[in-house]
Amino acid sequence: MASSDNFNPPYPDLFTKSGSIVKLDEQEKLSLFTVSWLEAHAYTFPSRLIGGKLRAFNAKWLNDFPWLRYSVNMDSVMCAPCVIFDTRKTRCFSTLPFNDWKNLSANVNRHHIDKVHRNCVAMAENFVDVMKGKKESIVCKLSSFTKDLVKRNRHILGQIIRVILLLTKQNIPVRGHTEERSNFMAVLQSHALNDPILADHLRNGKENAKYTSPDIQNEIITLCADHVLQCILTQCKEAGYFAIMADEATVCSTKEQLSICIRFLTVNEGRYELNEKFIGFVTCRSIKGVNLAEAIVEYLQDCGLDILKLRAQCYDGAGNMAGKYNGVQALIRERVPLASYVHCKSHCLNLALVHTCKLQCVRTMMKTVQDIGFAFSYSAKRLDAFATELSQDPVSRAQMDGRQKLKTLCETRWMSRTDALTTFTQAFAVVVHALETLEADGDDKAGEHVRAILRFEFILTLVACEQVLSSLVGLTAILQEVSMDLLEAVREAGVVVDILRAERMDETVFDAIFQKAADIASEFQIDASVPRQNQRQRNRANYQVEDPKTYWRIALYNVFVDHLIEEVSSRVMANQERFCAQLLLPVRLRDLDDGQTDVIYNSFKDDIESPKEAFADEVRRWKVRWTNDDIQKPTTLLATLDATPRTAYPGIHRVLSILCVMPATSASCERLFSSMRRIKAYLRSTMTGERLSNLGILHIHREADVDIDTIINKFASAKCRNMEFI
Repeated sequence: MASSDNFNPPYPDLFTKSGSIVKLDEQEKLSLFTVSWLEAHAYTFPSRLIGGKLRAFNAKWLNDFPWLRYSVNMDSVMCAPCVIFDTRKTRCFSTLPFNDWKNLSANVNRHHIDKVHRNCVAMAENFVDVMKGKKESIVCKLSSFTKDLVKRNRHILGQIIRVILLLTKQNIPVRGHTEERSNFMAVLQSHALNDPILADHLRNGKENAKYTSPDIQNEIITLCADHVLQCILTQCKEAGYFAIMADEATVCSTKEQLSICIRFLTVNEGRYELNEKFIGFVTCRSIKGVNLAEAIVEYLQDCGLDILKLRAQCYDGAGNMAGKYNGVQALIRERVPLASYVHCKSHCLNLALVHTCKLQCVRTMMKTVQDIGFAFSYSAKRLDAFATELSQDPVSRAQMDGRQKLKTLCETRWMSRTDALTTFTQAFAVVVHALETLEADGDDKAGEHVRAILRFEFILTLVACEQVLSSLVGLTAILQEVSMDLLEAVREAGVVVDILRAERMDETVFDAIFQKAADIASEFQIDASVPRQNQRQRNRANYQVEDPKTYWRIALYNVFVDHLIEEVSSRVMANQERFCAQLLLPVRLRDLDDGQTDVIYNSFKDDIESPKEAFADEVRRWKVRWTNDDIQKPTTLLATLDATPRTAYPGIHRVLSILCVMPATSASCERLFSSMRRIKAYLRSTMTGERLSNLGILHIHREADVDIDTIINKFASAKCRNMEFI
């Protein structure tokens, strides 16, 4: 139960501590009449000795008589409509707070039928309807001119808001070098060609009431972004538990920006859906773990999210994020122990590939492919030579499938390795002929590249790595999906590992790789060979094998595949205790025993409301439920959650919900950096962090609906305006 120390009413208290009535503005009056008192049932009202008996206020009075409002400071009640609209203010419940709980029933019933009270209630209802736009105000009813003027003003402001939304959603700069030549004014003037009211306003409107200034633009952008953000936050709060994903990057103004996303469950047409939503960019004073953790927590609190509902956090493996003692995850877990840290599986897979590609022959091949890719991508002369050779080679042109240049290789782009190797293999003959042409034209660097790639070791390594890494393309892509959960990520990684192991044991797989490399090499009169053997060789293993196929299978293919299997298994498939909950999936129930049930309970005991014995009984009933082999058993977390009755299995439902919320990757944050760099480009480098975040919300969530009338009402209520909008 809550106490008066931590109970916060959803509007300012009716009384100050001295007992005088607080002066409320129009918006506070509106919240006073429309407030929901459901949370008052969780509040422990203080008791006092009245008539020889301890008595306290009961929350049911607030439901029976909606006009009652309770003051925490005064431990008294008053009538909200009478406080605002009763001009005499000499009666009980109007000016004098009432706290005689013994006689509350009689006084409330007497006040409820009072004529003055009924008039005040009617005025309060009319006030709320007018503020919400359900009714017209008295001024509008009495004056048709005022009504028409308000309608005209709202139309003008609505057009201005629509233009700003169009520009922000499409990521078109709002301002220009001068205000008159800005994109905003250009589009607005275009709209005015077919809108006489807007045209008259732009031509004859007062300078202090045109509402086209940069300050008004910023205010409207902020209101629209807040509207979209609040819709997302409302869904997250209704979901209960949530997870966060964050990553930092440097923008063109040389400032660190932290991208923050939240992950939560929603119900759509009776089925659960996973959502990963961007909620803002935060400017970081420093990239130290303590500063980043402070920025994340502060921003979540500013958004109104309960940080105690945080159940997972997902970052990359950088020390400032994943550090055991001073990393962001450790510092946040000090405040929220239940917020488990998940190392982004996409980053784990990328690290596995990076470490695997450190084998000497593979590293040399990758470096050569990267150098040649950059040479053709950033030189018009070399690219023209490549295009000329490609146009004369129909076979390579067909294999390239419409691509006109090589793919560059980048360590931080998760799918670039396979794309770069595939493109290079398909265009190998074109690359060789283009480099030879460039060498004949005096390009010494091209000659070095030709000699580097016209070796059997390079060709075989290229073909083998392209073949092996191609099996990871599907895993890399699926790990970046929003609906991907931790169990599915580990399962897909296990499938890839099984495929790699099967191919390693299948000699026909390497035979096909070797034959393909030999065919490519034969086009350039290169024979399959083994490296020169040396008794004191230290940088390369000495295998006493004369057959080239056997040698390269042992020295290259087996070593590369074994290293990759080990890296993927240790990095991507690593589990935590909480992952034991996967045994609750109907297809895994046969592996669930009492010991593992205890592990699951201990991992989630702070969220499971029932005791251990009740949870164990729940699991036993859950096993019996799925014993029938004729029932189609769900295989994923979301499908299992859809098939779990919440009332019958509350503990299992809670465990599965939290496991679904735990993200597998932080790919959503990575994708947002592309939008961030498009928004804050070099021509817009002076943009502030707040404006960047607002523009990012509107651009990234451009499919979100923005109610123009709501924005106009908020704009009009923010402060006094030179035009009437309400």
